[in-house]
Amino acid sequence: MRYLLSWHIREVELQDRSPEWRDEATAFLAEFENELFMASELDWVEVLGSESQAIVVGPGAEIRDGFYNQEGKPSARIWVVRVDSKERAVELAARLAGELDTWIEVRECLPGAQRP
Repeated sequence: MRYLLSWHIREVELQDRSPEWRDEATAFLAEFENELFMASELDWVEVLGSESQAIVVGPGAEIRDGFYNQEGKPSARIWVVRVDSKERAVELAARLAGELDTWIEVRECLPGAQRP
């Protein structure tokens, strides 16, 4: 089973964190991702640019500055993991949430989905 884990946070929230927290979080994420890779559980990870660099494209190719979910927090980092169960995906998300002091979104990646 594949699951997508998403970390949502605003730029200002990261800037408000202490330099020590940022260093610890960076070290934790490097170790966490290496552990997943070594266990063959990590399909891929993406670190996204800041929301101030985001644009959205609408019908007719209209372009606006900003991220799509204006009322929520933008995605900052995304992991796709291949695990045996939803419980393992939740376990990984709980570890991230505890270390990063935030909520982590967990969604199953549906195999071969060709429709929304």
